[in-house]
Amino acid sequence: MSKVNEVINENDYKFIEADDQDWYAIELLTGKWKGVKYMYGKVKVNESPELGTATLSFSWNPIDIQQFEEDDLLNDINFKNYIGGVLQNVIEVSLDESEKNKSTTIGNSKSDTHSHIKSSN
Repeated sequence: MSKVNEVINENDYKFIEADDQDWYAIELLTGKWKGVKYMYGKVKVNESPELGTATLSFSWNPIDIQQFEEDDLLNDINFKNYIGGVLQNVIEVSLDESEKNKSTTIGNSKSDTHSHIKSSN
């Protein structure tokens, strides 16, 4: 059973180094899509102050989709909602850590304009 309507936490995914990329990717560790690896592209927060809400919009790029067909994942609203939940958790954890440490962190390393991840190959 997928966790689409459940809270996603740090046990449901991990950051991985993406080959030939300067960014981290995500590997899903639990649920229907366990083993799927992908990267987020452009992320945008759309705020609605009058409603007191915000929504995330994002693009994503598959890296290793396991037994799934790419078109099926691209068109699966439950998958999109699930990886949106992962993104929400990543942001929330990063903000919580930033508050505690008085520094900006995304994923496993401090963010700065000079950070680059090298492939382990």
